[in-house]
Amino acid sequence: MNKYILLLGVASVALGSYAAYAGNSATMTVTATIAYDMSLTVGDPINLGTITINPSINHGSIPISEAGVVGTPQDGIMSLTGFTAGTFTANVPDSCKVSGLLPDSQATHPCFMVTESLSFDRHLNVTLPYVTYVSGNQFRVHYRNISYIGNVPAEGDYSKNITIEYYL
Repeated sequence: MNKYILLLGVASVALGSYAAYAGNSATMTVTATIAYDMSLTVGDPINLGTITINPSINHGSIPISEAGVVGTPQDGIMSLTGFTAGTFTANVPDSCKVSGLLPDSQATHPCFMVTESLSFDRHLNVTLPYVTYVSGNQFRVHYRNISYIGNVPAEGDYSKNITIEYYL
C-alpha cells in the first residue's frame, strides 16, 4: 500500500507541474515574406515587320510557326517581311524552360503569360502568343497568327505594348 501511495504522490507532483507549466504559455505570430528572384528582362521587341495587304479582299491571314518561320500568306495578306521574334531573359526553375502557347489563348505554358491580346486599327488581329525556350535563361516570344476579317485594316504604322508575366 505504501508503494501505491508513494506512486500516487509522485504522479500528483508530476501532473501538478505539468498543469502549472501549461498555464504559463503564450502564443506568438510568425510572419515571413517569400520573394522570387526571377529577374524577367526584355531584350529585343517583337517586330511584326511590314504586312502587305490587297485592299480589295476583306479577309486574310498569315501563320508564323512555333520556330518563328513566316508561313504562306492567304487571301488578302500578300506578304510579311522583316518579322523578328522578341527576346527576354528570366531566372526561372528548369520546369519553366519549355516552349508553348501563352495563356492569352490556349494556355499550354506552365510559367509565363501575356496579359494583352493585340489588335491594330481594330481590324488586324495578332493572336496565339508563343514562347520558345532558347537556352540558359533565354526565351523568344512571338505571335503565331496575323489575320483580319470583314474590314481591311488602314494603312499606317502601329505600335502596342504587351506584358509578359511569370506565374506559378
